[in-house]
Amino acid sequence: MELNINILKINIISCIILLSLLTVTSAVQEPEINVYAADKPLSTFSHDTIKGGLTYTAGDSNYSGKLWTGDTYTVHNPVSLPEGAVVKFARLYNYWTWSAEGNTGRYPDMELTLDGVKLDPDIKYNDRKGWGIYDYPAGTWSYDVTNYVTQSGSYMAVVENTGPDGSFFSMNGVGLLVVYTDEEGMDIEYWVNEGCDMLNPGLEDDGSSTYTTTDQTITEMMTPTISQGLVKKATLWTIVQSGNWDANKLWVNDMNWPGICNGTPHPGLDIDMRVITEHLTSGKNTIRFQAVEDYVIPSGSFLVVEIEPTAEGASTSISSEQSAEGASASKGIPGFEVMPAIVPILIISLLISRKCKKGKQND
Repeated sequence: MELNINILKINIISCIILLSLLTVTSAVQEPEINVYAADKPLSTFSHDTIKGGLTYTAGDSNYSGKLWTGDTYTVHNPVSLPEGAVVKFARLYNYWTWSAEGNTGRYPDMELTLDGVKLDPDIKYNDRKGWGIYDYPAGTWSYDVTNYVTQSGSYMAVVENTGPDGSFFSMNGVGLLVVYTDEEGMDIEYWVNEGCDMLNPGLEDDGSSTYTTTDQTITEMMTPTISQGLVKKATLWTIVQSGNWDANKLWVNDMNWPGICNGTPHPGLDIDMRVITEHLTSGKNTIRFQAVEDYVIPSGSFLVVEIEPTAEGASTSISSEQSAEGASASKGIPGFEVMPAIVPILIISLLISRKCKKGKQND
C-alpha cells in the first residue's frame, strides 16, 4: 500500500512539473507587447514578373482636419499611362486617422466614391493604441478599382463621414496605384505591400522613452527575394502617415536612411521614392521602417526591380509569399513546438514508473 501511495505522489509531481513547463513555454511563445510597438508587418498584396510598369500618386491630397458627420473630403488623382498599356490592376488607398465620437475612439463610418461610383474596401488594415486617452484608431483601407481606372486621366475620390452626430475622423490622403502591362515596356519584377502599423517611441525631451524603445518600433515593410538574374535598377516607394519626423529611418538590409519623412507631399502623408539597386542582394532581402521620434503609421511599400530578360523571357524569382509558405511548412504541425520540453519529462516519468514496478516485484 505504501509503495502505491509513493507511485501516486510521484505521478502527481510529474504532472505538476509538466503543466508548469507547458505554461512557461506558452508564455515564451506568445509574449505581450506594447501596442505602440511594431506588431503588424505589411502584407504582400501582389507580386509578379511582367513586361510593363507601376505608377503611384496621392494627387492633391492634404490633411483634412476633423471631418464631422456629413463633411466630405475630395482628392484628384492624375494617372498617365504609356500608349497601348493595359491595366493589370488598380488599387485606391484611403488613409484615415484620429477617428472618435466625443472622447471615445471608434472605427469610422464613411462612404467613398470614385467618379461618382460608390465603392466598398476589399481589405481594411486598422490599428489603435488600445489604452488610455486618445485611443483613436487609424487605418489604410484598400479598394479594388481595376474596372474603373482603365486609362490615363484624372480620377476624383470623395470621402464622406456617414457616422452618427458627434463623430469625426481625419484624412491624410487618398492614393492611387496602377500596375500595367506594356509590350514596349520594361521587364520588371514588382512587389505591392499594404498595411497599417501604428508606431510611437514616445521620446521625452531628455531622450527617455514613454511607451517603447526605438528598437521596438521597427516594422517589416517587405521581404523580397531577388533572383540570380541581372538587376538593372530597383526603385522603392515608402508611404507613411503622420510621420513628419526627420529622425525616422528606412532600412534596406544593413543600409539605412534618416530624413525620409520630410513632409512630401504634405506632413500628414510622406511618400518617399528612391533607387536602392546597390543595396539589394541575391536571395532574401529585408526592408524595414523605424520610428525614432514620434507617432507614425507605415502604410505602403512598393518595389519595382528592372531585370535583364533571359533567352526565354523575363527572369523569375521566389516570391515573399512562397518564402512564407515554405517557412510555415518547415515549422510542422501547430502545437508540437513544445515537444522538446515534454519528451524529457515523459522519459523521467517512465523510468520512475518502471523502477517502482520493479521494487514492487522484489517485495
